[in-house]
Amino acid sequence: MTPGPESQGPGAELLTWPRRRVWVLLTLATLLAAALRLPFLDHQSLWFDEIYTRDVLGESSLAGLWHHIRATESTPPLYYLLAWGWTGVLGRGAAAMRAIPALALIAAVPVSYTAFRRLIGQRVALVTAALVAVSPILVSYSTDARSYGLFVLTALLSVWGFSVVLERGSRRDHALWALASVACIWTHYFGGFVVGGEVIVLLVLRSPTRGRIQVLVSAAAVVLCSLPLLPLLLDQTGDERAAFIAGIPLRARLTATVRQFAMGPNVPRTWLEAAGIAILAVALVAGAVMTARSGRMGTALVSLTAFVFLAPLLLGAVGIEDRFYARNVVAAVPLGLALAAPALLRLGAVPLVAYLALALLTSIWVATDWRYEQLDWGGALARVEAIGQRIPVVLPAGLNEPVVRTYLGRHAVRSLTASRAWITVEPIRAPGHRALGPAASTPLPAGFAAVREIDVHGFRLELIVAPRPLPIVSGQPGVVSVLPGG
Repeated sequence: MTPGPESQGPGAELLTWPRRRVWVLLTLATLLAAALRLPFLDHQSLWFDEIYTRDVLGESSLAGLWHHIRATESTPPLYYLLAWGWTGVLGRGAAAMRAIPALALIAAVPVSYTAFRRLIGQRVALVTAALVAVSPILVSYSTDARSYGLFVLTALLSVWGFSVVLERGSRRDHALWALASVACIWTHYFGGFVVGGEVIVLLVLRSPTRGRIQVLVSAAAVVLCSLPLLPLLLDQTGDERAAFIAGIPLRARLTATVRQFAMGPNVPRTWLEAAGIAILAVALVAGAVMTARSGRMGTALVSLTAFVFLAPLLLGAVGIEDRFYARNVVAAVPLGLALAAPALLRLGAVPLVAYLALALLTSIWVATDWRYEQLDWGGALARVEAIGQRIPVVLPAGLNEPVVRTYLGRHAVRSLTASRAWITVEPIRAPGHRALGPAASTPLPAGFAAVREIDVHGFRLELIVAPRPLPIVSGQPGVVSVLPGG
């Protein structure tokens, strides 16, 4: 007879709590997760990648949706299929587009408990659920209309199925695990690392031979259901749309990933980030040792976590397929939190409460301060339009032209003739700084002079005029894109 989960996990020596208390605490953690996510769905402007999502969701048919995903995206279609149906009813506003990742990462709180309960025990799984609720990196992906929030949830569902197969391994268990694994891979290609790691661990730890055969059959079913993605994957990797990742030094990406996984991006203060990283790093190392020593289930979790994080890192290091990037391996976040949880629980209330408080403070601070959020193109352009809707807009940088196009409702042109225009200089994060701040003024088109300047959340909005209509041409000094007046 297989020992129960509480006798195998790193919290085995701790008594279990009554079911009612467990569900009360889990409900509170889920409500906290909702409070950190739902009020902020439309707080930030859409950013560059979200504009691509919005364009995909504007397709009128499933065939058009599929072709658009193939042409512009680097991930599988499941998130877009769900969001396409959702936004078809509610519209393509920021809140509607971000609802699926937000709801997914709220649901990730109770799902993380069920996913890890068999592997690390009841109390430790509850601590993991609380960490998932306040994790700054997971809070930030909750308001990002991309596939990463759903990726985390489907990966947790796969881990849940994996733990059940490891403990019991009935045909029904294998079928549910395979179904969750297919959903994970159809959400993000890096789900293959999650499922692949689970298969390897199951083949090593499952016995007798019949159990391994069941694993292989289930894995074959997952591969078969994932084959329709192969032509899509080949098209999506046939150009340079994700080449920027390999252009960033691997060491810099690894450092950024570790920092973001601990305390999220753009942490407002150095001391805040340092304290959170220190607590979580110590807990992760100590917790991994405790979990590995706890028995078969703990060994399975440590091995799976290591594979999900290190396999793509190794592929990048040897140059086989360098796509290691924080958002691509975000499914490793709840796994890492599950490894840290035993040590945080064992060390008592102080380090656990301290990390929860630091993570909560960071999540709230970032969500309510424009200096640490995405660029507020919506607010800046709304101010421009409120002053004069028929005035052209000049961009001294071209990357965010799709964002401006979306908010203004008009496309860039190569040149135009005007006597007035707005130059929108986006804010920057200067080297060594964490907060957004105004950038320096840019050169003005020939014959124009600045007569008014407005600051909107770091944007430098300059109204420029000329004594008579003059040409404004893309490629002039200080002019990358030109959008005509309304």
